[in-house]
Amino acid sequence: MAGEQNTIRVGAAAIIEDKEGRILMGKRNVFPKGMWVFPGGGINFGETAEDAVIREIKEETNLSISDPKFLTVYEMIVPQNNVHRVIFYFKVKTKDTKKIKPSADIEELKWLKLDEIRKLENIGHATIPVLKITGYLK
Repeated sequence: MAGEQNTIRVGAAAIIEDKEGRILMGKRNVFPKGMWVFPGGGINFGETAEDAVIREIKEETNLSISDPKFLTVYEMIVPQNNVHRVIFYFKVKTKDTKKIKPSADIEELKWLKLDEIRKLENIGHATIPVLKITGYLK
């Protein structure tokens, strides 16, 4: 989903939890550069949202996931950035947290507790609303 502006893009992203209940966040290395977001990306033509989130998580984090659980769909419109996204969010767990490795699109990956996510600077527009919609935050 990187780079396309003035178009509506459909994507899939994941809230990935480790055994300690921390959530994986990625700092973008491409548009929107420097923003902390849930790993994910665009859905290809003919690809399901579930297949896209599995593929994108592998590409962006090197983590293998399976059986994603659908959480919500979130529409993000940021007129000042010419952004309109419709994103399917899934909850996933992974056991191979040590195999984590950011892709070229991700500057940095961090496992964070909810209070740490709230304190992030440059947090993605959808992050806090999605955490509230899905019951992670009140």
